[in-house]
Amino acid sequence: MVKNIFLNILFCGCLFTACSGGSSNASSSNMSYSEDGVTVIPMNAQQGDVLNLSDFAESIELIPLETTDDCLIGWIPEIIATENYYYMISAVGYDFQKLYVYDKQGKFVRQISSRGQGGNEFLEVRDFDVIGDSIIKMGDVFVIRTFNFEGKELSAKLLPGGIDVREITSMKGKTILFIGGNPSSRTAEKLLFQLDEKDSVRAEFFEVPSMANRVSAYFVDAAAMTKDDETVYFHFPYDNFIYQIDAKTLEYSHRYKIDYGSKTFTWDMFDENGNEKIWSAQRKKEKNASMTQILSLNDYFLFTSRDNENKYYLSLYSNQTGKVLTGNQIKDNMYFKGNMIVFNSGKPGAVLGRLCNDGGDLIWPVQPKVLLDGYEAYRDVLSKERWELFRKKFPRLVEVCEQLKDDDNPVLLKIKLKEF
Repeated sequence: MVKNIFLNILFCGCLFTACSGGSSNASSSNMSYSEDGVTVIPMNAQQGDVLNLSDFAESIELIPLETTDDCLIGWIPEIIATENYYYMISAVGYDFQKLYVYDKQGKFVRQISSRGQGGNEFLEVRDFDVIGDSIIKMGDVFVIRTFNFEGKELSAKLLPGGIDVREITSMKGKTILFIGGNPSSRTAEKLLFQLDEKDSVRAEFFEVPSMANRVSAYFVDAAAMTKDDETVYFHFPYDNFIYQIDAKTLEYSHRYKIDYGSKTFTWDMFDENGNEKIWSAQRKKEKNASMTQILSLNDYFLFTSRDNENKYYLSLYSNQTGKVLTGNQIKDNMYFKGNMIVFNSGKPGAVLGRLCNDGGDLIWPVQPKVLLDGYEAYRDVLSKERWELFRKKFPRLVEVCEQLKDDDNPVLLKIKLKEF
């Protein structure tokens, strides 16, 4: 397998499939502001807006994930970094099948439990969290399971009332579940549950209006929670706020408000008596945008958005400077110059998939084919002489790309963010 390679000032230009005649727009840059004590983050980028790589990336480390018959990864809908390991779900389509552990060099360590009907087997890894570097809390179908690092099941707790876990996070001995909402409820409902140390339900909280509850159940994106050392952050579909939650007291308040400008959502978009089919049609007709993922990155906060045409955007907010960077595509202006990546799909395994915080660095899983397509496209536009010079100047980069195969496991891009 390819070894770990550190590439300075590089987002691995081979990530970007070459595009002729790409947009020349400057990256979208705005400043946050305060409104009623809440930080407002503007996200007013349009389709075709370009975010330059050099705007946010200081350095990149490539971590190819070892590929063996024991660890074949489809795509990664969830990844968590601890001090020594990467934990990740392997999925095929929307079927979340396996939970793997890799070390920080990309070497496979083990699978946590296995799928099945008996013993400590699970039905599906809905979501999970890691406590410390060794205890795994897994959300299964109507069950919370706890495993140790060796994969031994320590407990399995059936959740009451058919609670179906969408997302799970743990902090300070408490576990918080996002259950998604209830599509049949005509009254206000709560979206979050708190479990105690024995995984018994301690409290239900975060009450929302009936419409929000029902819409949340239909259009939920399973990337609604993130956390730092002290705080859990949460959002739900078609709400423009990111909330901060005290895990001990369950008190919550607005932390960020996302301002989509002319695309800002209002609940008038949805028919009160509608259903998923009607609401999907209404969503496509309106020029609104919504969050699909949030991620705390210590000094930065990242969120991704989707508009009514299913176009995707990435936004980075600096907690230090208040500056906001947003783009619908990224241009490599540092290494394989002119190569582009466009965020145009939220399907399983898409380029703008689930991202992860590793000590303040951004972990971005990508499929080998994405890397190889960009690498080969760049190689094809260089003359023979210039390509030979490139090979001599960056032999390790060439080695990585030439050893990768299309059907290898994903590659983790560990991006050190620069101040902006």
